[in-house]
Amino acid sequence: MPELPEIETVKLQLQRVLVGQKLLQSEFPQVTGKTIQAIKRLGKVLLINFGKNLDLGFHFKMTGQLIYDPTSPRCTSGLRLGAGRIAGGHPSEDFVAKLPNKHTRLIFEFSKGTLYFNDMRKFGWVKINPEFTVSLGPDALKITTSKFLKLLKNIKRPIKMAIMDQGIISGVGNIYANDALWEARINPQIPSHKLQEKQLELLLEKLKLVLREGIKYGGATAADAKYIDSHGLGGHYQEHFRVYDREGQKCKRCKSVIEKFVLGGRGTYYCPVCQI
Repeated sequence: MPELPEIETVKLQLQRVLVGQKLLQSEFPQVTGKTIQAIKRLGKVLLINFGKNLDLGFHFKMTGQLIYDPTSPRCTSGLRLGAGRIAGGHPSEDFVAKLPNKHTRLIFEFSKGTLYFNDMRKFGWVKINPEFTVSLGPDALKITTSKFLKLLKNIKRPIKMAIMDQGIISGVGNIYANDALWEARINPQIPSHKLQEKQLELLLEKLKLVLREGIKYGGATAADAKYIDSHGLGGHYQEHFRVYDREGQKCKRCKSVIEKFVLGGRGTYYCPVCQI
């Protein structure tokens, strides 16, 4: 599932090409014919703003993706397939494949290109002014230390599950939760309320560290997605994983073996020596 860095990356990319463009055709009459004013992000939700109190929200869920192609039917630039595309969300061959295809759920045609919302498993959604955003907790990159402590000091759930709860803190997913907990030397299973303030302060610092690093590297892309790397459309945070997806490998800090277990239905990676 795309997390904060992946959504932030596509937000920054779409800002360069979509702001100022008019939406010529879509399934949403409320925004068709209007001009994009801004591209925003709330947690893992991408918002395309068309004016005051008028946002088109995208939630990628497990396999959602947005692909902007400048070679739309209204464009005659003659670019080769995939050239100049901006792609974000769940990485797949659709990033460079012919569009639309069987995974395409919605098409938004602009004056200078076409935006495709693809979703292989159909869990994602696109809504006008999604009420979902009201229930989101503070953004993980913007939350203050005092607010972070207040939210987590009384929660009795495992700390990993607490920081991944979008109603408490928005934007943190499995990849960055695993790596931040390793950075802070905290066991993912420890109940949040049993952590000392200094531990929580350090955890927030490390959360912001790995999230900013994720943005720096364009998010994470599956290690076998070579077709994406060859087109320059994939992220590279996977080359900097601390513990995530490194079961059986040596800890980068103490050289012990990284272990994996399931917590809250999610694969959880940690070092049994460093994270006690």
